[in-house]
Order: sequence, then structure tokens, then C-alpha cells
Amino acid sequence: MIELCSKRRMVLTVAVLGLVSAIIIILESTHLRSHEIDIHESHPVLKEKMKPEEKCWTRESSVIIEPCHLCTEKEILDHNPVVCIAKGYKEKVRCKSGNETYRACHQVAWVEERRFWIFETAMFLSGCVSAGFVFLRQKQLDHIVYKRIQKQIATGV
Repeated sequence: MIELCSKRRMVLTVAVLGLVSAIIIILESTHLRSHEIDIHESHPVLKEKMKPEEKCWTRESSVIIEPCHLCTEKEILDHNPVVCIAKGYKEKVRCKSGNETYRACHQVAWVEERRFWIFETAMFLSGCVSAGFVFLRQKQLDHIVYKRIQKQIATGV
């Protein structure tokens, strides 16, 4: 396996992996900047259907009454509240003027936590399977070396 790879091939592989990692980091950083754009101003349906008084948090201070959570299928299909069609998440806010409204949000904490633990579990299982293969391969190589030594001893070398 790896013992069959030349030094040149290994260096080339590491260089390619480094390049791919750099490209992924650059793409991810541009994706992260896209969250700075207000979805309420860029989404065509929200731009059209939301009234200015429903966007009161852009002009005045506001307090989050209900944290970000998933919209139901009915809310998304009925467009009530209209912010559900943007991302499928909503949070209820109360503006300083007393107006209560919904605004779109980016992520729900428990959904992100669940995704994290699913990823961690998959990586743990992948690591266990990889460790098992490494253990088996090491046993095979040890057995080959052991047979070679036995053969040398038997021939009297």
C-alpha cells in the first residue's frame, strides 16, 4: 500500500491535498460573507410582500421574543408568516415601537447541534473502521515478515 508509493508520488499527493484544502477554505470564506446580506432585501417575494412596518427591526432596536425555529409546512405553503418562504426559519421580534413581527433567521440551534453530532458520530465510526483496517494490515505485514524470518532460519542463512 503506502510502502509501494515513491517519495515523488507522496510529495505530489500532499501538494494536491494542500491545494484542494486552500481552494475549499477560499470558497467557504466567500460563502460565509453571503450571510451579511439581509435576506429581506434580496429575496424577491419578501421584498414584494413585506410591509415597511414589518421590517421595524431595521430602523429601531428590537428584542427577540421567540428564538429562531423551523416553520411548519403549512406556514411555508400559506406564506403566513411570509418570512418562512425565504429560509424556512423564523424568529419573533418586538420592536421598540411595540410592533411584534417575524423575521427570517439563518439557523436553528438544535438543528445545527443535531447535524454536528451526526457528523461527529460518522467521523468516529469512520475512524474506528480505518483503525481496524490499519490493525489488520499491520497483522498481515507482521505475518509476512515472520514467515520470511522463519524461511531464512530454515535455510540456515
